[in-house]
Amino acid sequence: MSPSSIWTRPRLPGEPAFIGGHRGASTKASENSRDAFEQAIASGADFIEFDWRLTRDGVPVVFHDETLERLHGDARAIDDIDHRDLCAINPAVLTVPEALAIVRGRISVLLDTKVTVPKALSHGLGLIAPALGEDASVAFGTRSLAASQAVRQHLPENPVLGLFRNDADYADLRQMGGTWARLWEDDAPREAIERLQRMGLRCIVMVGQPTHDGVGVITPQAMASLLSRQPDAVMLNDVELGLAARSALPVSEPNSPGG
Repeated sequence: MSPSSIWTRPRLPGEPAFIGGHRGASTKASENSRDAFEQAIASGADFIEFDWRLTRDGVPVVFHDETLERLHGDARAIDDIDHRDLCAINPAVLTVPEALAIVRGRISVLLDTKVTVPKALSHGLGLIAPALGEDASVAFGTRSLAASQAVRQHLPENPVLGLFRNDADYADLRQMGGTWARLWEDDAPREAIERLQRMGLRCIVMVGQPTHDGVGVITPQAMASLLSRQPDAVMLNDVELGLAARSALPVSEPNSPGG
């Protein structure tokens, strides 16, 4: 399976959900790190997700939190520190082009876009664009319709995945050419997944709770239950748990032609 097919080709009858590593295989290695990405690829994940922000001097870096507090005990925000100084604190931090050079062509990628200010987002997308190549194996996760539109304008070949809190915005996302929508595990009963699929969007479910300790965490039993609802993809920290749960389920057909 080529990486580009994860985001762009129709789901086949009976095909199970894709399994993705949240911040890489982040139970095996430090989140958003080279090692976490390599572990996810070695485990057989279908895609990896990682986050990006801009430093004060405008460098797109792979980093989830708004500040350095949780990981490094430093209260400064990423956008208040220059890239050189960030590297002095964490020499392993990757720029987005560096991360893409490691993984692109080997696995599909979801770039969780934390940048929302239009001018800054346009700047960041411009710096990332040369590292994308000509395929659609890299999708952009966006948190607003405005950010989605910016990605569509700057990078029309790359799929857009909505990471919205307001489900009502997904219809507009579909109208502007977005192709995927995220639900959190607690908001993803089968009927909610089917509703997005009927809309023409593919559904990715983020497991766990939207907290630092709870995000991406799920039990094998809960993972089996979630997969039985037939989402198009599931994202979690423990890639091997997700793959094992998928392997244990009987093959079932998608819910609808749009799914």
